[in-house]
Amino acid sequence: MEKALLIFGIVFGLLIITPVASAQLFEKATFQETATIIYDGKLSNSIIASIGFETTSNDEIRIPDELIEKINNNDEIRAVLFTNAGQCVIGVTSEQQCIMINFDYQRLKGDGGIRQVQDTAREMSGEVIDDLKEIFGDDAEFHSTFIHTVDDTNMLLETSGTVSGRGAVSATYVMPKQSTDFIFADLAGKLIPKDIREAGGFYSVSKELAKEDDSIISISMIKNGDKNLFMFKVAKENENAIENIAKIDPLSALGIKEISRSDIFDERNVPLNSVIQLIVLTEKQSKIDAITTHAITDVTTLEGISKKGWFFSNPAGDVIDAKFLFGQDKVATHGELIIEIGEWDGESEMSFYSVEDIPKQDYESIEEFGKGDQSEGDESQYAVLAIIIAIGIGAAIFYLKGYKPKR
Repeated sequence: MEKALLIFGIVFGLLIITPVASAQLFEKATFQETATIIYDGKLSNSIIASIGFETTSNDEIRIPDELIEKINNNDEIRAVLFTNAGQCVIGVTSEQQCIMINFDYQRLKGDGGIRQVQDTAREMSGEVIDDLKEIFGDDAEFHSTFIHTVDDTNMLLETSGTVSGRGAVSATYVMPKQSTDFIFADLAGKLIPKDIREAGGFYSVSKELAKEDDSIISISMIKNGDKNLFMFKVAKENENAIENIAKIDPLSALGIKEISRSDIFDERNVPLNSVIQLIVLTEKQSKIDAITTHAITDVTTLEGISKKGWFFSNPAGDVIDAKFLFGQDKVATHGELIIEIGEWDGESEMSFYSVEDIPKQDYESIEEFGKGDQSEGDESQYAVLAIIIAIGIGAAIFYLKGYKPKR
C-alpha cells in the first residue's frame, strides 16, 4: 500500500512550479508538457517515469463545460480525478480503476463528526458522478468515502496534498481495470485536441509509454484559485531497477535516446513550457557532482534560459530536484542529460562541473574527460565551469567560481 501511495502521490501531486518571469522577455503558454523521472532509492528502489500535460485552458484538455460549472459551483469540492493505478484507496484492488471526488475534511466536518463527513461527501459526489461516468465509464459504482489520515508521500515529495494528503476526503467509485493503452486511445481522442495529438514531442513519448505493461494513466481537474488546472498523465514504475545513482541517464527510464518539444510551441517564445524533471530520493545525503551540459542559474530572464541546461531547485540532501530546460533548442539527447551524483556530508561547501561544449568522444566520467586529448585549436576548445552552491535556509545561491578553457 505504501508503494501504491507513493506512485499515487507522484502521478497526481507533482506540479511544475515555474518561477515568475518577466512577460516582456518571454511568454508563458497555458499548455505545459513535463517528463518526470524519479529515482526512489529511499522507499521502493524503483524508477518511476511519467509524461504529463497540464493546462489552465479547457480548450487544451477538454472537460465538458457543464461538469466544470457543477464542480466550480460546489465550494466543498477540491478536485476530481480518474486513475487506473489500482489500490487508489484502502479496499480497492489492483484489478480496479477509480473515479475520485475530493473534498476538504474540515469543511465537511463542521460541527459533526466522521459520519457527517462520509455522508456529506457521498451526497455531494452524487451531483457530479453521472457527468464523470460519461467521460470515464458508466459502469462505475460507489465504493467508499475515504478519509486520508497521513501525508507521508506528500511530505516526502513536497506536493500540495490536494489528492491524497492529510485532511483530504475522497468519495471513491470503482470499475473493472482497463489497460492503459486502451484508455489512452479513448480518452486522448476525447480530451486532447487534434493539433496537440499530431504535434509530436512529449505526446508521442506518452503514447508509447502507455503501451508498456503496468503503465498507468490519470486525468484530473484541480481547483486552483480562480482557475482550474487540468492534468493528463501517463506513468510507469520499474521496480527494483536502481543499481546505483552515481551516474543517471534520465531518458533511459523512458526507453528513448532523445526527446523533442511539441510542434505547437514552434514560432513561440515559450522556453518554460517543456520541462524534464529529475527527482532523486536517497537514503544518505547526496549532491550533484557533474552534469554534461550547461548549468542554468537564472530562470527569470530570457538571457538566463536561452541556452539549454539544468536548473537545480534542490542540488543536495536526501531529495535532489533538477529541471532541464531546452533553451532555444527543440531536441535534447540522452548524452546532454546525464548527471553524476556523489555523497555529501551535509555541511561542506560543494562544487560541481558543468561541461559547456561536450567533445565528440564519449567519456565514462568527468574525471576521464579532464584527462582527454589536449590538442590545440579553436575548434577543440571547451569551458568547464566549477559552480559553488551555498545552501541557505530555503534557498540555493549559485555563483561562478572560475572559467578554464582547454589549451
